[in-house]
Parts: sequence; structure tokens; C-alpha cells
Amino acid sequence: MARSLSRIMDQITRLQKEAAAIQGEVIDRIRKEIIKYALTPEQLFGTAPSRRGKKPVQKATRTAKYADGAGNTWMGIGPRPAWLRQALEAGKALEDFLIGKPGKTGVVKKAPRTKVAAKAPSAKKAKAVASKPTAAAKKTSAKKASPRKTRNTATDAEAASS
Repeated sequence: MARSLSRIMDQITRLQKEAAAIQGEVIDRIRKEIIKYALTPEQLFGTAPSRRGKKPVQKATRTAKYADGAGNTWMGIGPRPAWLRQALEAGKALEDFLIGKPGKTGVVKKAPRTKVAAKAPSAKKAKAVASKPTAAAKKTSAKKASPRKTRNTATDAEAASS
């Protein structure tokens, strides 16, 4: 049975309109029920996942590089703050506000971190190392091979005749 392309396209259009009408009726019915029962999106769909299980990125905290005696600090990144610009215009040097340099501000930088001493090997590792046989123990525990007898038919014949 041969159908024309125009009949098939008309049928597709009619079915799409029918599907849209049914979908609209369902949406209207659901909206009425949501209003009737005062439902919230959290009740319907649960709480929204935050970043789909990804851990939030934590920014590294930076310490101040410059400070004055009044509690103002600057990390040395971005534009200079007003308190520092005013002090520089008044004739002070930027190095006067550097943290860690004993100067007029009296601010002293924290002591640098020291390296932690290496840990002793754990008991489990020490036990594993002790249980391995040494090279000398391997040699003594190896099965000793007996010397192999060679067959020499000429010497065997002479020994038998004498």
C-alpha cells in the first residue's frame, strides 16, 4: 500500500498536536494537585545535589605581607590600600611596613616551619623484613645436588675385563 509523503507528514503533525494536548492536561492536573496539597519542590524532588558530589574547592589562605602598627594589613596582591598609599605619600618606604623586618611597626613574622624527623619503620614492615631469608640462608637451605656419574663405555669395558 503506497502512501504519499504528504499524508504521512499530516499524520505526524496530527499526532504531535495530540501528544502536546495530553501533556498539557497532565501538567495542569499536577499543578492543581501541588497547589491543593501545598507541596514544595524539595518535597517532590528532594534536596538539590550540590555540585553532584564534587568536593568544594578550598582556597589557600594567605598571610599578610605588609602591616602598620594600627592593625591594617595588605597581602601584597592587588592595588595598594589607602592607608599604605597615604603613608608612602607622607615619605615612608614600603620596606618599613614589611612583616618580618623589625622596624617601626614592631610586627615580627612567625618562625618558619621546621621539617619533621622521619618516622621509624612500622612494626609490620620490620616484621616483614625480618621474615625474609638472607642470601647466606638461601644457600644453605638449597638442596645439594649429588655429583652426577658419567658413563664412559670404553672405561667400563676395560674395568669389566680385568
